[in-house]
Parts: sequence; structure tokens; C-alpha cells
Amino acid sequence: MTTDEAMHTFSSKRGAVRAVLFASRRALWAGLGLGLAASLAVAVAGQGRGQPQAPQQTAQPGFGEPVHIYPPNNPYAPPREDGEIHPEHVRGPVWVMTGEPGGANVVVQVGDQGVLIVDTGTKEMAPKLLAQIQRLAQEHGGEHKEIRKIINTNGRMEHVGGNEVIAKAGSQIISGEERAQQLAFVAPSAEVIAHENVLRRLSASDELRPLAPTDAETFEVDNQRFNGEAVQIHYPSNAANTDGQLVVLFRGSDVIVAGDVVDMRTYPIIDVKAGGTIDGLLVAINKVIDMAAPGPQAEGGTVIIPGHGRSVDQSEVALYRNMLTIIRNTIQYYKNQGKTLQQVLDLKPGEGYDQRWGGAGGSWTTRDFITAVYETLPAKGPVFFSMKTTTTSASGKVF
Repeated sequence: MTTDEAMHTFSSKRGAVRAVLFASRRALWAGLGLGLAASLAVAVAGQGRGQPQAPQQTAQPGFGEPVHIYPPNNPYAPPREDGEIHPEHVRGPVWVMTGEPGGANVVVQVGDQGVLIVDTGTKEMAPKLLAQIQRLAQEHGGEHKEIRKIINTNGRMEHVGGNEVIAKAGSQIISGEERAQQLAFVAPSAEVIAHENVLRRLSASDELRPLAPTDAETFEVDNQRFNGEAVQIHYPSNAANTDGQLVVLFRGSDVIVAGDVVDMRTYPIIDVKAGGTIDGLLVAINKVIDMAAPGPQAEGGTVIIPGHGRSVDQSEVALYRNMLTIIRNTIQYYKNQGKTLQQVLDLKPGEGYDQRWGGAGGSWTTRDFITAVYETLPAKGPVFFSMKTTTTSASGKVF
């Protein structure tokens, strides 16, 4: 083929391509034109009837608004807050009762022996809580439906406020031939278990004495069995949120009731007057992490019910621990430099986390948390928290 013939062939092919593209464009614009014309016709017709036919749009959540991604009956779903108590099934015989002020959680185990309760919420909500517990026992309990045991994870009022009302509605007495003997020696109310430091504080006040436990816990780990399930009561640290903090593990159900060791609503409340310290709290959190087992891809697994807020898994508690450790180490670094509390507050050591966990108002603020951390750290101490390091806090506690 000569050069002229080749050029002629190339030009012919290029022309054919152009023709195809041109035809395609005309078809595209024609289609758009028909579509636009049809849309205009509908709009004009609608205006003529006085009813504009605007396209329907679904409202989209604003930036930062929570998106509900939990399926029904999911143990990690956020609790409802409408002034009522709601039983939510967790696993096996274990239920969580939500709706208490401040998102405080009450946990109930029901079975053939009766009802075991972990924490009793506030005094104001006790009648509503009792009604829901009794209904739960009737619907899901076994032969015995009485409230037998109450375990308080600590002595704060959102955890022990309902003790008197709930305990009086229960009984340790079993009907039968031994009933008369039991009435002579056993109190006609449910057993209330708490750490001895909680018993000591509540018993010292005439006003709070009706809320005091009937049995004091002193062991590092107390193994019991109730409703056919092993129940472990752990004392994870002598200076966690308070010096009387307990953690309860339902081994068969694979559920941990962490109490105020974990709080999904705010920075943890460290009750300094009740012996709480930041390093003791971190010891307790690490023990909760050790007690839990992860699920696939580190998510799921053991359900951990915090003192306040939604349930979580091991991985979420680990992230919570990491956040608190970073803030603790930063404050210890500044305190080692001799900075005052106000100087540390001005430096905002939790600035990267304050928007999620902190608050300027309410019963527990960012300032309260930073102050508690500062006050319970030694004047000169290890900057990096370690479980292997013996730390003496400003109050003199060693852990």
C-alpha cells in the first residue's frame, strides 16, 4: 500500500469514528432533551393544578449525629432513657435493667433458685425497678421467684440507693419444714453483699444505715454458684474508683458487671474521699480486660456491662484504658515538673478526649476528673504507668 493510500484509509476510519461519536452525542442530547421536556411538562401540569410535584427526599442525619446501627436485641445497643425501667436480655439468665438516672445499670440473673441482683439503682427509681424485676422473675424465673441476693459493686448512691426497697421485697427463707427455724435465725429479706469498706461507711451514718449490706466481702476473689452458674466476685484493687469497688463475673453467661471501673458516658468518677485513685483504677481496668475474652477480630466475646452507659466488649475497654493512661501519664509528667493543679488544668491534658468524655457542667466535670487524677498521683512518680510498678499515691495508698 502506498503512502497516499494509507493516508486515505486512515482518514476514512477517522471520519467513521467521528461520525459514530457525533451520532452518539446527538442521541444523548436528544434523550436528555426528551427527559427535560417530560420533567418540564410534569412541573407545568402540577403548577396548573396548584400542587407542585417536587421530588421526595429522605432527611439525612446532620454531621456528628449518632446513627442507629444496632439490630434488635443486641446487647451493645444504647439504653433508652424515658423515665421508665426497661429489661434488656444480655445472655443466658442475665438481664440488664436500663433507664436509671445517669445511665446507671442494674443487672439481674433469674433461675430456679430465685433472683440475684447486681446494684439497685437510685432510691427514687426503686419502686419501678422492683416492679420490673418481679415481672421478669414471673416470666423467666424457675420454681423460686423470690429475690435472694443483692451485690453492690460500690457504695455510691446510684448503686445502693434501692437497697432497702429491693431487699425488703426479697427473702433468704425457703418454704418447707425448715421455715420456722430459718425465721428465727435468718433476716426476712434478701442478702445484700458489698465490700467491707462499703459496709463501714454506710453503717456509720444514721441516714444511710438502712442501705448498708448485710454481708461484707473481704476476699480478692469469692467464688459462688447461683442458679446453676458460677458467679465470681472480684476485688480488683484497694483504690479503684473507691476502695470498695467490686467486679462480678457470670462465668457461664460470659458477662462481666464492671461497676464504675468502666463508664461509657463520661470520664470515670474517682471518689477520692472514698479512697479512689487513678492508678488503682487503671489496675482494676486491666484486670477487667484480663478477665474478658475477645470475639472474632477482637470484637464481641465477653459482654462487659459498665456502671453507666451501654455495654461494651474487651477491645472497647482496652481503648478506654489507653485513653486514661495517656491522660494520667501527661499529668504525672507535669506534676513531676512542679506544676500546680491550676497550671495543669490550663494545659488541658485531656484536650484530645474532652469533647467525647468530658463536660463543663453536671455532677462530674472535666475539671473534677483532672483534679482527682492530679491529687491521687505522687509529687514525683513514674511517668509511664506500669502494672509492675509499685506506686504510692498522695493519700499514702500503695498498689
